[in-house]
Amino acid sequence: MKKLAIIVALATVFGSVNFAQAASTGTINFSGELTASTCDISVDGQGADATVILPTVSTSQLTAANQVAGSTGFNMALSNCNGTLKTVSAFFEAGSSVDVVTGHLKNMSGTASGVSLELLDASNAMASIKAGNSSQATSTTYIDASSGSATLPYAVQYYANSATTPGTVISNVVYSIQYK
Repeated sequence: MKKLAIIVALATVFGSVNFAQAASTGTINFSGELTASTCDISVDGQGADATVILPTVSTSQLTAANQVAGSTGFNMALSNCNGTLKTVSAFFEAGSSVDVVTGHLKNMSGTASGVSLELLDASNAMASIKAGNSSQATSTTYIDASSGSATLPYAVQYYANSATTPGTVISNVVYSIQYK
């Protein structure tokens, strides 16, 4: 009985304590836009889904971390863009094939080791693109699409995470088109 009385007394004390709460400081408003219009996309003439073939390179070019080789350009040709779209760029999405720290594409089913793929913005001095990172909204180059078409130039290259071993490198990335 004493234990029950103590529990009830403690519950009453803690239940009646007022906790201080700061006065509101401000309001954050959010704004966005959805568009019904989009563009038709062709990656290197293959349609919206495509395969980019990188050159075969020697592991002697990728013997230590941060070395790169085999830069290969690819273009996303946009056509039939309509509506109020002014500028466009690609946004490379996060997914199981993307390393969340580096934004590089993991070697998913290939047999080579110590290597990933790095995406590059060919319109911006081959700047590295971190796939899955929201910084792409501001750091990638937007191309004028007001004429109804645009070409978005990108590249991909092998990136050594460590000393590499021979084998195949196979990965993928999902993308969407972002508009400004």
